[in-house]
Amino acid sequence: MMTSASSWFRGTALAFVATLGLTACTSNSPDDVPTDTAEDTFDTPEAPAATEQETALAETLEAGFEVTDAQTLEEQWPDITALAAALSGTSDPDVCQQAGAEQYELIIDEQPPTVRAAFDPDAFLDEHASGETVTVFFGDDETTAPQLHEAHQNTDTACVEDESGIQHETTQSEAEGRSIEIHTWEVVASGQLTGRMIDVVSSDLFVRYAAAYPPQVIAEDLETDAATEFNEAATERALEVFDAAVAQ
Repeated sequence: MMTSASSWFRGTALAFVATLGLTACTSNSPDDVPTDTAEDTFDTPEAPAATEQETALAETLEAGFEVTDAQTLEEQWPDITALAAALSGTSDPDVCQQAGAEQYELIIDEQPPTVRAAFDPDAFLDEHASGETVTVFFGDDETTAPQLHEAHQNTDTACVEDESGIQHETTQSEAEGRSIEIHTWEVVASGQLTGRMIDVVSSDLFVRYAAAYPPQVIAEDLETDAATEFNEAATERALEVFDAAVAQ
């Protein structure tokens, strides 16, 4: 029964393996969720009211960054719960589905304040990208930013069958008086570049800058320094968003 949902989720995760923090699936509306899932039996929790932090950061991103929209967790809730419903009825889940389900369940159960913004195409850092987003998660004592990052990292890796297609580097740094880790990701599946991500992680904040790519972007056809140029620019932008989040 869940074969189509499995292939749908894997394809979505590969196409946007960077995103959402909601791993890349947030570009899909609830209407895009496969109809042969257990969505009708999924107990949808009530959407959390937007916090002052979320509202302030969303306003800051819309005013100071070239984004088309910025959504609080409350505004993202229909997409998140629809995707969770698509995975909840899987009778024989693969590792990609399992990781995705755990990621969404963590968001739904803990409801960490979250803001996700999509950048205007004119502001894309990579001309080959089909979409670029930034997602900010505010951690707390109950659900730390490193825990949220680990859940996303598990999905990123589980949804790529060939581990050689994942390039991942981690560096230590500081920002706004906080010790941070900066994770640089590139994901290639069957020769196609599917995602590049920059993660900035502190004890209380997790920022993910993500670029997704259409199927026709072949990794070996790109300039040799393309990844380096993107990573440098995206890291700078992710750190600017991190600073903005700290200020809220």
